[in-house]
Formats: sequence, C-alpha cells, structure tokens
Amino acid sequence: MDGDLITYFAAALVGAFVVLSWALLSKYRNLTAKVAESTELARGLWNELDSRLKKQDERILDVLTRFEVYESRRKPQPPAPLAAESPPSPSSPPPSETEAKRLPKGEEERMKQVTTTKAALEARTELLATERVVLQLLLERPRTSVEIKSLIKKSREHSARLMKELFERRLVSRDDRKKPFVYELTEEGRRYLSAT
Repeated sequence: MDGDLITYFAAALVGAFVVLSWALLSKYRNLTAKVAESTELARGLWNELDSRLKKQDERILDVLTRFEVYESRRKPQPPAPLAAESPPSPSSPPPSETEAKRLPKGEEERMKQVTTTKAALEARTELLATERVVLQLLLERPRTSVEIKSLIKKSREHSARLMKELFERRLVSRDDRKKPFVYELTEEGRRYLSAT
C-alpha cells in the first residue's frame, strides 16, 4: 500500500512537471514569436529610414549641383554704356589731378566685372582640370568616392558634386549597391578624356 502511494505520488509529480514544462515551453514559443516579429518590424523601420535618408542625400546633392550650375550659368551684368565725352570747353577750368587719375564713368564697373569674370573662368578651368584628373584616375581602375576625394584633395561635398555631374553627363558609371559608391569610366568618358 505504501508502494502504491509512492507510485501515485511519483506519477502526480511527473504529471505536474510535464504540465509545467508544457506551459513554460508554450510561453517561450510565444515570446520567441514576438521577438521575431519585433525584430522584423525594427528591420523594416531601419530599411525605410535608410532609404529615406538616401533620398534626402540625393536631393541635397541635386540641389547643390543645381545651385552650382546656376552660379556657373549666371551671366554678369552688362557694363554701363560709356557716356560720350565732349572736349572741355575753353571757358571750363582744367580738371584737377584727382579727376585726371580717376577712370571714366562706367570703366570702374567694367573693371570689377572683368575681375569677376576672370575669377569665374579660373574656377571653371580648375574644375575642368579636376575632371580630367578624376577621369585619369578612373582610367587606371574603378575607385570608390572616398578614394577619389582623398586623391584629388577636395572636400566631400565638392567631390560628391563633381562625381554626380560626371555621372549625369554619362562620363562615369556608378555602382550604388553598396556605400561608398564605386565609380568606373564609361566609353563616353574615355572618348571625352582622349578629346581633351
């Protein structure tokens, strides 16, 4: 009788252990499913945020490029027409030394515009030289945007605008599957490089 009581007690204990194990295992499965669901949700949020940031970066670069193009296309103000100078009348007093040294009307403005135009031309010439250097580097082998930036010793923004412009002109191709982008010279870029 004592043996039967011990057997019943052991069976009840094993049954309770099985029920408790089943309950804990069920709870563990529910928690695992919730963790997997929240991980998937977090991954989706991260991907969405990453794609939006990429779009914003592209928009910023596009705006910067448009601004640069606008500045380069902006024409200087036409110079003021020179007033026809009449010879001094015999009754008028001779001009003072300061008036004699002063430039004619409108000539000062014209000199400022020539200086501004010269500076813009020098900047454009430097840009073309930088384009050629980048295309020569890409002729050797494909390079990342970080490599190009460090080799031409320009700011990240300047390098990004330059590479975007070269990409839009189809002189280079861009592998944007990973960051930083990898740029490669296109056939059109090779023709452009050989022509310059």
